[in-house]
Amino acid sequence: MTRLHFVGYMWDGSTCVPRLEGLRAAGNEVSPFDAQRVFDAPSRIATSVAHRVYCTEGVRSMNRLLLESVADTHPDVVWIEKGDWVYPSTLRRLKAHAGHLVHYNTDDVYGRRTWFWLHRRGVQLYDCLLTTNRHNVHELRARYGARVLRAGMGYDVLRHVRPAGELEPVWDVVFIGHWEPHTEEYVSALMRAQHHVGVWGHGWRHARSNKLRGVVPLPAEKYNTTLASAKLALCSLSKGNRNESTGRSFEIPALGVCLLAERTPEHEFLYGDGVGAVLFHGVDELLMKTQEMLRDANRRRTIASEGNRLLCSRGLSWQDHMQREWPLVRNLLSGVPRSPDDDAPFWHGFRDGKAWEQIGTTSEPGSGAAL
Repeated sequence: MTRLHFVGYMWDGSTCVPRLEGLRAAGNEVSPFDAQRVFDAPSRIATSVAHRVYCTEGVRSMNRLLLESVADTHPDVVWIEKGDWVYPSTLRRLKAHAGHLVHYNTDDVYGRRTWFWLHRRGVQLYDCLLTTNRHNVHELRARYGARVLRAGMGYDVLRHVRPAGELEPVWDVVFIGHWEPHTEEYVSALMRAQHHVGVWGHGWRHARSNKLRGVVPLPAEKYNTTLASAKLALCSLSKGNRNESTGRSFEIPALGVCLLAERTPEHEFLYGDGVGAVLFHGVDELLMKTQEMLRDANRRRTIASEGNRLLCSRGLSWQDHMQREWPLVRNLLSGVPRSPDDDAPFWHGFRDGKAWEQIGTTSEPGSGAAL
């Protein structure tokens, strides 16, 4: 049994929690270290400064506490999630008390709206890095010679469960996510088309539209019921994070809701257009597909059901991913050669950051037959 010291954000709704449970289910002894207080600050401005310069007392204190906890336990592996706040000097000292250092990230370490400069200084100190961003696989290998594996995005099989009973549709379309210019363009177009649209998320104070500047985040306890009460759920991908799928790509079908998502090779592989999701490119196709789907309740239900089936049959929860990906990490740390089967349940080359469209597979989109 491997002893893991798991460092991550343990707040309600954090994706760290199901990954921790997945590592436990894989047969590891996992000790959690809650990092959520690292950016505690008396004001929003102070919090913003902490995220950018990493020199506040909260950040320094969390680095000390992490080092002390690892020095006390001497784990086989220190598993750090989104360790943008961990000093390279801390990583060097951790290596004296732990067998291996592993980093896991769902963000783009070179994204336009992210602050990973400190993390990049310590990349070479990790024995293995996992990232859900395929671009980062190539970049981290090329720039640092790092050992990197691509990890799958997912949902929480325990948290993202459709509420019991029949729910009357309250919204034509729901969008839950942060503001970006193209996302506002989509939402505004749907509103101008007289669709009943619900919007929640961070950063909407930057919106051009006065109607959208007052948008606020949705409380975690209302997430499932809000999505489940929509006819369609919009999935807009972050351009700043270079996303080709995101957490909503999996959470929406898990809740049995019809996914209305931007067209990408990953979405086509996962669901297929009109099979397990409704895919669009640009505002005109978004409006056309939305109008078509709102007129056909039976088709919406069929697509939502197939999306849920594809999701579950492939095992695309965070818990499932960890039980597959932990053995890959263990083998990499032990020097065991990679196998083509390591790419399951995705396409050949997935772990090495290859896009599905580059593989040349003849599998039908949404069929799950690429491996």
